Amino acid sequence: MIIVLKELDKEKLKSVISTWLDFDNNFTSCVTNFKDVIIDTVIQLVSEILEKEGWETQYFGKSESDKLFEAFMKNSEFTIRLNKKVDEQNYEFEEVIIKFDIPENKKKEIAEIYLESLLNNQYYFDECLSYDLDKKDVNSISEILSNEVCKLLSPEEIKAKFGEKIIEDIKQI
Repeated sequence: MIIVLKELDKEKLKSVISTWLDFDNNFTSCVTNFKDVIIDTVIQLVSEILEKEGWETQYFGKSESDKLFEAFMKNSEFTIRLNKKVDEQNYEFEEVIIKFDIPENKKKEIAEIYLESLLNNQYYFDECLSYDLDKKDVNSISEILSNEVCKLLSPEEIKAKFGEKIIEDIKQI
């Protein structure tokens, strides 16, 4: 079986981002990151498709997660292992190929949604993005944000899209 992903569900993506940011806010941590948000979103999307037929995805370790994210970034394929309970004692196993075919402009939209969520979360902005910065300005924060989204957006693109919001957030520190 092959599942082709040509985009990520934006509402699902926003929900996953919100969950990660809520965790950071509740536990005063800074664990939210683009890679984990993408991995969780893809796994949830694939799980929803496969659950209709009784399949469950098997555990994802760090190595599998890294490979899944790499496949997303490179528009390549990734194999997910599945299982389905046949009866009380037996399971059926299957593999499904996830093929990413997400245009670059859609990946940029995903990065924009992610960054917009970060910038609208004052705790994350204060404590995670700008906390250790010697110089808190649009240029340095745009560079950090570009790195955060694996350079899907350049610092210049981030400044053009979010410059005013970054300045506003800096003033609230």
